[in-house]
Amino acid sequence: MKRALFVILLGLAAPMSHALDQASPCTTVEACIALIPEKDVPSYSNGEADEAVKAQLRAFGRDGLEPLAKLSAHPNSNKRQLADTLIADIKDIRQSDFELVRQVIQNNVKLDGSGGWAYRLLGRMGGDQAAEFLVSELLREGKGGNQIVFALAKIGAPALPHLLNAMACKNNCTPESYAGFQEVFDELHQLEISDQPSALALLALAKNNDIDPDMRKLALGWVGYITAESAPVEAELIRMVKANPELSEHVLTSLKVLKSPYAADLLVAKLAQGEGLYREWILRDIGHLGHTAKHVGAKVAHYLNAEDWNTRAAVARTLGFIGYEKAAPRLQTMLLNDQDWLQVHAALQALHWLQHRPALDDIEHVATSHWYALVRDFAAVTAQRLRADQPPLEKDAQHYYSHRARNCSADQFAIMAEPEQIKIYDREFKGLSQFSYKHPWCADASTSEAQDLAQFCTSPESTVKPDVAAKVGDSWLTGTNRGEWGGEMMALYQDGSTELILNENIEDIYSYGSTAYATTGLAHLGMNNGVLYRATEIAKGFAVEPIYRLPGAPMSSWKINPQEILINTYSGPVIFNPATGLRAPDGCESGE
Repeated sequence: MKRALFVILLGLAAPMSHALDQASPCTTVEACIALIPEKDVPSYSNGEADEAVKAQLRAFGRDGLEPLAKLSAHPNSNKRQLADTLIADIKDIRQSDFELVRQVIQNNVKLDGSGGWAYRLLGRMGGDQAAEFLVSELLREGKGGNQIVFALAKIGAPALPHLLNAMACKNNCTPESYAGFQEVFDELHQLEISDQPSALALLALAKNNDIDPDMRKLALGWVGYITAESAPVEAELIRMVKANPELSEHVLTSLKVLKSPYAADLLVAKLAQGEGLYREWILRDIGHLGHTAKHVGAKVAHYLNAEDWNTRAAVARTLGFIGYEKAAPRLQTMLLNDQDWLQVHAALQALHWLQHRPALDDIEHVATSHWYALVRDFAAVTAQRLRADQPPLEKDAQHYYSHRARNCSADQFAIMAEPEQIKIYDREFKGLSQFSYKHPWCADASTSEAQDLAQFCTSPESTVKPDVAAKVGDSWLTGTNRGEWGGEMMALYQDGSTELILNENIEDIYSYGSTAYATTGLAHLGMNNGVLYRATEIAKGFAVEPIYRLPGAPMSSWKINPQEILINTYSGPVIFNPATGLRAPDGCESGE
């Protein structure tokens, strides 16, 4: 019996040993390193080797640091990059290992200009040596978005004295080299790492006339990120900006982080200084201040009268963010807007956050009658929560940009051809040379900007050949779409003269006698905007106006019958009828 059991165990031992050999192909760090193949890999590679070899090298932990560190100077990119990746994963690192890790980083910098992943090891290591070296590396890099920022944030408050010491620059300072510092302070703030003595020291640095003026301005902008007790710092910042208005831009950064009511005063004063995206950014910042900005509500509400549709929507959301209840009746009237679904959506959001129950009937009407499912759905949620006295949802004002309709395809719609007498497309991607014109940038040679563009404006590239042309009345309208570089609609009159009538990316133009409709928009990075414009022939030229916001930028469009246009946007298709407006195709549902 015992002999039989022994034979069984002996039989089991062999395959088990074989399995261990497979899992651990090497028993020492040096033996495992020898199994890393020498091959060329891209600069972004983390290095390649058998997974079992990599697992074993990770298992050695800190014992593998010194031999792997030697690989950081190896001429082969694969060995070097895999070593860097494995070193960064060592969990039991000690401050006594600092010199080895620094040597790895310096070798990486010599060989390919980047310190690699080993910076994060210094973040886990901590200590003055690591923090001081990381700050010097951040200055050397002169930019953020790297592992150095991650490592300094990991060290946290103990890194602050070293950051401040680097900022106490008196001569020959180049603020551009401190670009990565902004990210470090922002990361510390996001991690809720603050230190009042360091904040006060940074404020003192900003007031020190011996420090380079540019560095003092940077200090004013970053002190708010590390402030633990806001009252004394906020009071001093306000005093400084009132005494020196030229510092307002720098002080404002810290006051926004501290959510100071005075930040709202500085921001609202900037609304009159710009328009478009600039104004939207200011409104966004006011909204982030929350109810501390409520006192500027009336000044913000003034911009509900802005001509720009995006500004009106941004104002509505901001009024909801800051809790300005006096704007609720005006916001309620915005629910009746049948041209711009985004303004309706923004007004719904604001009324939702204001918990304005008198608007319930209008909100429920939107929930049952609006053409756009996204707006109907949000109106229904708002009405339900108001009736149930439930608190408002989280203030997410951007999700509509990524909205995608479900069960909704443009492929089901036939294409109705348009006669070439009224519509010409650039089907060969060479441009419509018969409608060519000089780039609008070159229209005014007297401006300083045009002088800078002199070389461009004398080159063949400055001649624009549009993508589409439509006959409207006695004139031709042409459209150009250069993506993120813009586009325009031009009018070509009977006498041969041209006129810029719309600065937008033009996807297509549809002629209806003396009236035309242009599908416009741009989907790029986080943007997904589309607007339908109407151009009407008048005694001298054309009157152009936006008539509907589209769900997103148009990818394509075509006539599906003599009256209706199918517009296939990045957020789903819609149908436009000049007599009845926009509608979603039957069966379209809301989605993400």
